[in-house]
Amino acid sequence: MSAFRLAGLLRVRRTQEKVAAGTSALSSAEARAARRLHEEARAVLGAHELGGGGAAGWAASVAARSALRGSLLEAQGEAELAAERAGEAERAWAAARARTRALEQLAARRAEDEARQALKAEQRRIDDLGRGPAGPWAPDETTDEERP
Repeated sequence: MSAFRLAGLLRVRRTQEKVAAGTSALSSAEARAARRLHEEARAVLGAHELGGGGAAGWAASVAARSALRGSLLEAQGEAELAAERAGEAERAWAAARARTRALEQLAARRAEDEARQALKAEQRRIDDLGRGPAGPWAPDETTDEERP
């Protein structure tokens, strides 16, 4: 695989990771808001007092408490659902990060291999220069009389 293709894929994976991180952050914020609403509904229900005022007052108070209980249950369901979505988004972000890290490690190994190959090639050139006139490009100093 060429370095250009690897770089392009790495950019795509980093972008996917950023999107997943943003989605995770948004889901976490929604989960916190849902938890806060649940806690507020619980506090309102806990603070509600049954009223007096006869049978009509009592019935109205019981109906209000029932409605508050319904709101609490709805808020609880929303909080649980939001927490589940936040967990899924967190896992998706972790998976995206793992894919990105794997490519980053591959790119680093590839860069190390290329650097190692460049050093070997440079060493071969230095060795060839160090051989002097006996090197592979040295002129042939045999005369016509010496040749068979």
